[in-house]
Amino acid sequence: MTTFESWQHNAAALLPTRRPRQLLILIGAFLVTLLLVSVSLQNSETNSWRVRRPWATDVDTIPVGTVKGDDAIAEPKRMHMVIPVSKSDPRFCKNMLAQTILGYPRPTVVMWDQKFDDDRYLGKGSHLAKISGTLKWLEDPKNKKYDDDLVIMIDAYDVWFQLPPETLVARYHALRAAEDKRIAQRMGKAFSREKISSKVIFSASKRCGPNEIRSVACYPVPESPLPNDIYGAVTDTMDGPSQWAGLRTRHLVSGFIIGPVKDMRRIFQRANRNMAKCLEGDQKGDKYYLPKCHKGSDQSFFNEMFGQQEYHREVMRRHHRNAWDRFLDGMVPTRPGAPRRPHKIETLLIDDPLNPSFDHQLMSDPEYHVDQRYEFGIMVDHFSEVSHQTSNALHDTTFVNHSAPLGPQVDKPAHGQKIICSPRAPMPRDLVDNTGGLELFAEQGRPRWEQLPLYSDVCNGVIPVVAHHNWVNKKPIDTLWPSMWWTGHARQLLDARRAQAKDENERKRVGGVDTDTGKSLTWDDLCPAEWEKDVFLN
Repeated sequence: MTTFESWQHNAAALLPTRRPRQLLILIGAFLVTLLLVSVSLQNSETNSWRVRRPWATDVDTIPVGTVKGDDAIAEPKRMHMVIPVSKSDPRFCKNMLAQTILGYPRPTVVMWDQKFDDDRYLGKGSHLAKISGTLKWLEDPKNKKYDDDLVIMIDAYDVWFQLPPETLVARYHALRAAEDKRIAQRMGKAFSREKISSKVIFSASKRCGPNEIRSVACYPVPESPLPNDIYGAVTDTMDGPSQWAGLRTRHLVSGFIIGPVKDMRRIFQRANRNMAKCLEGDQKGDKYYLPKCHKGSDQSFFNEMFGQQEYHREVMRRHHRNAWDRFLDGMVPTRPGAPRRPHKIETLLIDDPLNPSFDHQLMSDPEYHVDQRYEFGIMVDHFSEVSHQTSNALHDTTFVNHSAPLGPQVDKPAHGQKIICSPRAPMPRDLVDNTGGLELFAEQGRPRWEQLPLYSDVCNGVIPVVAHHNWVNKKPIDTLWPSMWWTGHARQLLDARRAQAKDENERKRVGGVDTDTGKSLTWDDLCPAEWEKDVFLN
């Protein structure tokens, strides 16, 4: 019997008696208790990393690498890497070198050798092709057997892995479990009744670009779980070193996505369908859409799907709320499933996530649906544990050697941007020595993770698996590459990885890719000798 059912039973037992005073005392005590709990929880809404926050989960309380979602398989049967790219260049070779040293699986590249020349769109149309090209791989009948495997889709030219695949998989499960706790708090009983589950993780962004913040793509997205003083006085203001630098991450970035093949397929199918409708002119004249489908941004379609999902999760929450819930919500506004507190998106106050007071785009389909047609299990990596994107966030980062004092390392970051928070850099517990390329060093003198320079988000206090340099200024891609932990050893480590191959044929495959057209390309095919100085820093 639940606490509430027990209270109902006890109260009913008192009703037929002739002791109304006891009933009044019981009711009074109950209401006073609710009031005290409400005051206590509201007072606990501080800025600390340590206290309980109903819209957040303290990153330090989640043992990364040990927590897994309720419906997660113990380990994926395989991990697949899909990279939309039409041609190679030194930046792509840096991506491939990092993956190979760390021990990631050989990728499949989609869109290979395709030509893009439509000046109306970003990348001359290549950004849109990322959706259709990845979907082609996901829908390939021969890949159906991989439905329960994890697949990672990444951008080609500005993504650097720095931690091993075992860490990525462990964090994937831990992040899903943590997000499900937040969603359960936000949705209350609707969470279990609707069987909501986080499945696919996108990188997190501080802004809802390129979509308009008054659109359904943006305003329904819940408040960030990051501490509300993470950037001091500029937190959630437009007063940081760049316009959006002080905002807490809450929106998505489509340059890094990880999830089960079957769930990724469904997401890309909807994105592809929405893209086709947009290109046909379905949104023509809508003031909340930039011309040419946000100039051909693939991210705009994923933003829209995420916003619609969060809109309908709020619809579900309200659908499963009754009068008694609403009464208790008024007494204890921090109880599971209580309405969201007002918060801002940039400068606009969201007082109602379904119908904010400012002029906004209306949801085209606002009704509750049993079939969950807008539910995709999409979540974002708020704390940048799997992927940190640098747009408006380079000020949060520096390379940290965890065996040395932190202060001097944050005073003058290699990227030249001043850190805008109180830096913290605890060594994570999920990095296992002698893995992720460290085992390739000679045993004598082999480094430990805490002895290496690791790209770190010192505002969140994490070492991301991936650095995604999606800032419009691409200069850091050149200036920061020499700071990666394998610098000075990269060629030696690549050769050592090749030496692990069983035969010459397999050795040639190390560092190469397979294309979606059936070609097999070697490292030498992708990265000719004239690029070696740039890639290996000879």
